[in-house]
Amino acid sequence: MERDTSLRGLHNIENTMAAFAACKAIGISAKTMREALHGYAPPPHRCELIATLDGVEYLNDSKATNLHALESALRSQTRPIVLIAGGKDKGLDYSSVVPLLKEKALATITFGQIARPLAALFSNAVASQSVLTLAEAVTAARSLAPHGSTILLSPGTSSFDQFTGYEQRGNAFRDIVHQLR
Repeated sequence: MERDTSLRGLHNIENTMAAFAACKAIGISAKTMREALHGYAPPPHRCELIATLDGVEYLNDSKATNLHALESALRSQTRPIVLIAGGKDKGLDYSSVVPLLKEKALATITFGQIARPLAALFSNAVASQSVLTLAEAVTAARSLAPHGSTILLSPGTSSFDQFTGYEQRGNAFRDIVHQLR
């Protein structure tokens, strides 16, 4: 099923299977379901592919404003990751992310109010660097991301330290990436 969709990750496969079961129960044909799935694009800011530059994918998961969303985004990736995370400190315990970083990430770049504590924690798993702004984070991530990897903006917290919401943060990421072309 994963080859029929641009959706990534086990959680999306499970959601798709549940949707197919519901559609089948009300008589929708498998062909119609496959066509709908093939034409489906995820909403903006949810592991949205912004660009592939020099063999590096840039994914915008700015909607990941909590720990569970960050963990799901990490699990969904099949390529090595340079993670960009951070924003406003919500008092969350990010220690559950460390094993996933060991498995999935090459490095982390943290930004915003929570940058330093996140970088300190994440450095238990991979090389980690803290910066002030999202633009600095993208620049730093780009310098660390080899061909065949993914730069993943999946903040894991809210954006209200520097942005009005996850949409503005995601749009800023998109604009920064487009300026790299």
